[in-house]
Amino acid sequence: MVAAARHAAVVLTSLFGGRSFTDHTHDSRGLAPRSFGSFNQAANEAAMSRLYGGIHFMCGIQLGLQQGYCLGSRVAALALR
Repeated sequence: MVAAARHAAVVLTSLFGGRSFTDHTHDSRGLAPRSFGSFNQAANEAAMSRLYGGIHFMCGIQLGLQQGYCLGSRVAALALR
């Protein structure tokens, strides 16, 4: 999950640039929208949620973010356009 969050952030940033956005995923549940300054900021928050949830240790989160960046960079470099 951690690597996937960073991978997605790297690919989305390469496609759309470093823009801010607001997530309205849970509006129907009555939860407030979440605003992020970048896709990377959202990925970092998703990664840290794994620590707070007791799912990963910090070393696993850090390595997952590095792996996700590596994979995302390779995907972003592909000539698919």
